[in-house]
Amino acid sequence: MKNRADLSSNQSIREAIRRIALHGLINPSTGVIRDSAKITGYVAKIHTDGEFAGTIDVQEFSNLSIEGDDDTKIGYHEGVYLSAIQDNSKGLVIVPKMYSEVTIVTDPDTKIEYVSMFSHVDIIQLDSHEKVTIGVTEREEYDPGDENSPDIDELEETGVHARTTYKKNSAITEVQGEEKANHTTQTIDDAKFQVVVGDNKSQQLIDQEKIQLQHNKADITLSDSDATMKHGSSSVIAKDGIVYLGSESGVDDAVLGVELATILMDILNYISQIKTTTQLGPQPPLNMAQFIALKAKINSFKSSHSGFLTKKVQVQK
Repeated sequence: MKNRADLSSNQSIREAIRRIALHGLINPSTGVIRDSAKITGYVAKIHTDGEFAGTIDVQEFSNLSIEGDDDTKIGYHEGVYLSAIQDNSKGLVIVPKMYSEVTIVTDPDTKIEYVSMFSHVDIIQLDSHEKVTIGVTEREEYDPGDENSPDIDELEETGVHARTTYKKNSAITEVQGEEKANHTTQTIDDAKFQVVVGDNKSQQLIDQEKIQLQHNKADITLSDSDATMKHGSSSVIAKDGIVYLGSESGVDDAVLGVELATILMDILNYISQIKTTTQLGPQPPLNMAQFIALKAKINSFKSSHSGFLTKKVQVQK
């Protein structure tokens, strides 16, 4: 009992000393140190130019029955800084939304008011000198009922994550799923834009020299000189004024189907006019009926695009 009495007396002495030291600094109406209380209100104005450019006005929430007017504003804070740093045009800048709720505090030394919390924002700027990383990393669940469970800051990562790293000349986004193969990387720098999915099985590349889309054995490439579509050893290559089917090497000229059919018809007509001199006089070829049947067949090809004429492949004249 004696020890408890001594502790109680010491506490009373410390409290008395504290009150003496803080005399005049405590706001009797709120019980907190003057100019250190948090004030909650809403954004009444956003200054974009003039003397208060880069600051906001905050109107306190009040339960008083007395209402302010244009000449006398009760609980109105003008020129509240967006951060505790005066020059906040660079680095981290948060501009709240008009009429959104904010909490402001006062620097006891300078008496400058600044925003410490925002409910809604219009602009978030994060400008770094070296690197900025933004992402989400999955970790094992914390089990408060297990005494042997790791602390919340020591939980093991599962490997699943999504993050973007910004540097002065690049932005790299990575997304990793539960399976190792479920991995996507997007890279943007001053020379290229590239997306790689999985173990390089599918990827897209855009730079100043070409645009390339790849998947397994398939490849489509667009460059200044040509457009190429490949699959395995087969390719279609389009250049200015010429198209290659299959390959650029060992090629031959293509023919125009209708023109070929017309030429064949002319040849058959000339053949059918050949006469052979016999004792009975000039005689037509013995297989004239076959020539006539072949002409009918070619005419049928021309009219219906069948046989050796097809609409599935068209060649420019």
